[in-house]
Amino acid sequence: MNENIITVQQLPVIVYERLESVGQEIDKRIASLDLDKQLVTEDTKKAVKDTKVMLKKELDNFEEQRKRIKEQVVAPYEAFEKAYNSFIKVKYEKADNVLKVKIDEFDRKLKADKEARIRAYFTELCQANNIDFLPFERLGLKIGLSDSEKSLKDLVNTNIENVVKSLKFIESLTDPDEYKAEILADYKQTLDVMIAINNAKYRKQQREAELQRLEAQKARAEQARLAAEARAKEVAPLQAPEE
Repeated sequence: MNENIITVQQLPVIVYERLESVGQEIDKRIASLDLDKQLVTEDTKKAVKDTKVMLKKELDNFEEQRKRIKEQVVAPYEAFEKAYNSFIKVKYEKADNVLKVKIDEFDRKLKADKEARIRAYFTELCQANNIDFLPFERLGLKIGLSDSEKSLKDLVNTNIENVVKSLKFIESLTDPDEYKAEILADYKQTLDVMIAINNAKYRKQQREAELQRLEAQKARAEQARLAAEARAKEVAPLQAPEE
């Protein structure tokens, strides 16, 4: 299948030896027009436009010759390329696509099997450390075909160790149990012990501020009640009893 089945029997011959000399003549003609020094005024505008049209017409004539040569040269190649694509290229591309699909299916299976083993390892570690709130997806592992199982298991180990350390730290806090429970609940959502502590602290401050506001409101109400009673006692002796 390696024999040369595509050959060119006769190379196209394009005669263009005169291009250089014609180009030199064009240089002389354009130089003689002294374009840089031409001024466009009401009197010269038509003449300048006529010169422009003349040069454009000459270029169009050369362009027509160039395009005609290109069509004559390209036409045989386009016919060959169409036949080549139909009889050769498309067949190899179809075969390549079939093999690609099979390889991709196999790779997906390898990746799925590897992920299943890593998930099982993760589940085992969670059970061993009494972690029942952490889904595998929270680890954010990107499992690729080139990733070794050892490196992936090391990442799982690191994540679980961090969770265990965070849980122990929360448990070691000297705060009341309900406050620690609040931190723990927040940690299970964020997996960041400092954020969990700060969130719980903020909520505690909010509750304390609200309590202080209610107590102050209650104190003001009590003061108003006592003041009203005092005023009532002051008014009472001034009212004489009726005969």
